[in-house]
Amino acid sequence: MIATMARLIKKAAKVRVSRDAALELSIVLEDYAVRVAREALKLTEHRGAKTLSKEDIKAAVSAISK
Repeated sequence: MIATMARLIKKAAKVRVSRDAALELSIVLEDYAVRVAREALKLTEHRGAKTLSKEDIKAAVSAISK
């Protein structure tokens, strides 16, 4: 997981990445993903569906970004 985060940072900038930086990015992204998932679930339930859809995720990201 930490190696994946380091690769993501390196895609943004060609820099060396500390283990702590990669771990912190992992924590931040996990928190964001949980917020998106919770918002998407609200949207899924609101439309009376049982399956969370790609559109729910997109709408949740848009709602959270406001």
